[in-house]
Amino acid sequence: MLRLIRWAVTVAIVQGTMLLLLATLLDGFSIATGPRVLVLALIFTAAQLITWPFVYRLSVRVHPLLFPILAIGLSGLMLFLVAQALIALGAPTLRFDDVETGIWVTLGLSLSFTLFAGVFAIGDGSAYDWFVLNRLRTTFPNKTGETTPGTLFIGIDGLAAPLLQNAIDEGWMPNLARWQAEGTHVLNRWETDLSSQTCACQAGILLGNNHNIPAFRWYDKQRRTLVVGNSLNDVRALERTLSSGNGLLQQGASRLNMFSGDAPDSLLTYSTMGKRAHGSSLNYVTLWASPFMVMRTLALFVGDVFRERWQARAQSRNDVQPRIHRSFKYAFERAITTTIMLEMAQFMLLADMYRGIPAVYCTMFAYDEVAHHSGIDRTDAFKVLSWIDDVIGVLERERQHAARPYELVILSDHGQSQGATFRQRNGQSLGELVKTLIGDGSSIAVHDALEEHEHIRVTLQQAIDTTDSPYSLKLYQKALDYIPDQDEDATEPGGDREPSDEDVLVLASGNLGLISFPKFPNRVTIEEISQHFPLLVSGLVNNADIGFIMMATQDDGTVVLGRHGMHYLKNDAVLREDPLAGYGVRAADHLRRTDTFDNVPDILVMSTYDAERDEVYAFEELVGSHGGLGGMQTEPFVFHPIEYRFPEEPVVGAAALHGLLLSWLTPPASVSGVDDERSSSTF
Repeated sequence: MLRLIRWAVTVAIVQGTMLLLLATLLDGFSIATGPRVLVLALIFTAAQLITWPFVYRLSVRVHPLLFPILAIGLSGLMLFLVAQALIALGAPTLRFDDVETGIWVTLGLSLSFTLFAGVFAIGDGSAYDWFVLNRLRTTFPNKTGETTPGTLFIGIDGLAAPLLQNAIDEGWMPNLARWQAEGTHVLNRWETDLSSQTCACQAGILLGNNHNIPAFRWYDKQRRTLVVGNSLNDVRALERTLSSGNGLLQQGASRLNMFSGDAPDSLLTYSTMGKRAHGSSLNYVTLWASPFMVMRTLALFVGDVFRERWQARAQSRNDVQPRIHRSFKYAFERAITTTIMLEMAQFMLLADMYRGIPAVYCTMFAYDEVAHHSGIDRTDAFKVLSWIDDVIGVLERERQHAARPYELVILSDHGQSQGATFRQRNGQSLGELVKTLIGDGSSIAVHDALEEHEHIRVTLQQAIDTTDSPYSLKLYQKALDYIPDQDEDATEPGGDREPSDEDVLVLASGNLGLISFPKFPNRVTIEEISQHFPLLVSGLVNNADIGFIMMATQDDGTVVLGRHGMHYLKNDAVLREDPLAGYGVRAADHLRRTDTFDNVPDILVMSTYDAERDEVYAFEELVGSHGGLGGMQTEPFVFHPIEYRFPEEPVVGAAALHGLLLSWLTPPASVSGVDDERSSSTF
């Protein structure tokens, strides 16, 4: 009761102040000053809250873009009628001329109230329940009566299994810690393919096939084109090629993913951009854009911008190493991922539970974004994990209101490894090194693969693809134009020349580098490269921060070359020291798999892995990276209910994980029938 009284007094003061301000701005509105304005403020606010369900039920029936216009108009009418009733009852010095005045007063009171609620009730679960969850439950009432459990696959992009356990042990993720302590969930790790990055890993997990994806970005000699793992057109084409119709989400929904998993209901997913979203899912955009959610998200957004600037300066002030420069512009890009996209992920998953969708896979990119720039195990990144844990806690609590029972599976598609960048250690990038080794007579194009802008581009693109309003389309397009294009940082001395016009093409994917020679129609051998570019092979191999390169030979198959030895992949013969030592027991197997790809690069380059310091040296300007071999980037996790069997033998490759997850979508065995050893954690 005391809390309710404090809340009412605070609301009265905030809304009363707004009413006095509106009285000075609006010609058709005046109100008494003094204590009576607080009473009128409470009456008007209560009227808005009481009439809102009626207004909402009428407004939600129209096109999503008309929803806010009709809702505000009806709210203004309701407020005008309430004002007229108060005047008829003798309310002193209150003047409320017309419905238009009511609309402006509604907007002002809604702004002040939601700003108050958004800023001061960010951590208040009751406020979120009142303004968000109650509305969702009303929109998607539980009417199915379904008893077969559904599954939420919650992907934490870029988080390695050991770091998840550290976050749990250090108290950053109390909900997951409770599950682990109570024995309801166990943590197991799996091993990625090469390349350990989102495009390849999610293709395997969601579609069951990631063949011919050697990196985040690669040159396809057969098609004479550059393929990028977050290009909307390229991802669409990849899904058409890789999908067999046996995706993980055949009976479910895809949210914020690279691939749809053959889901009939897909929203904010790269591979389905351009297709209109499912009707019920499209309404999510309208439902999410409520005044409370907008102001709550805005408050979180601004807070994270300031948090990022503070954290960046703290790293610089304390000379934290390794680190990279973090621009002011990046603070806004990070905040979009850590606030807007995280809020949308929670909102969509809640709505999917209320609708009773059998299986949903949603990726949360927030940790990956921050770990790239701040470091994979630093407070900045672990703080983001605490926010994700909060989301998981809300989903767990709301299972009681869902249309069916739900199991929560938390997993990652890959990890990250940390270290100074190759440029920081060498004073030049991989592309610049290659340029010096091939000489001035040859042209070179360098593409540094960064994923970070594309998650934002996908969100805006979905809005463009689903709007019928030319005005909204123009607004969304302007926002999209602000986001840098994925190839903006590409260095192409040939100006507008295509990659196939260059002599050498250098691509980066974390600590994995790809060098291709577009003018050679077939894969180039070490003998041919030595003939045309005699300094290139030795210059790469002798660089202390390059661990090994992989190339074809004319007579002996594919060979892996290091500074102190070589490894022949066809028979695992090693001369002197094995260049693959330290990269994992299955490093040769991963390279052999890549060697079978149609688009295998002419030279595959891997940075040095310092096992003592657990560091790799990315060819991108990121302190945390993934895409290659070495360290925790190949060690993602599955944190799953104990009822779900996890095999004793290692799960190697995203396609293998796909098969395992698909088997879990059938009703699980009873706990008593589970072999404890097979289901126990690997930690």
